[in-house]
Amino acid sequence: MKVKEIKKAFLSGIIATAVMSALIFISPSLGFPRMPVWEILANAFGIPVLAGWIIHFLIGILLAGIYILFFKKRLPGNYVLKGMIFSLFPFFLAQVFSLFGGKISLILTLRSLIGHLVYGFVLGLTTK
Repeated sequence: MKVKEIKKAFLSGIIATAVMSALIFISPSLGFPRMPVWEILANAFGIPVLAGWIIHFLIGILLAGIYILFFKKRLPGNYVLKGMIFSLFPFFLAQVFSLFGGKISLILTLRSLIGHLVYGFVLGLTTK
């Protein structure tokens, strides 16, 4: 990866994760159950919530790097569609993680899908 791509992955990952996090914050007002991923991560690893936030953002940055390095030029569609298609990858990973945590339901799966598609949308916009 070139320095320019690393900077783009870092910035895009932060922006896309921040937008996804904002959606998580407002989701209870949209009728979805409260389920902040940073708290789930903190509980899963027995760490403080602040560390869960850091992990959440590091995952978003890492995924942005993976997208730029391996998927951006290979996926079909425009830049937004490419980002949204890629977002299905972390969505499925999150569902596998949820299976081990016993936190599976249709509404939570739908919420996760929407959140990941929003992440992918923003990722596509910020990496074009």
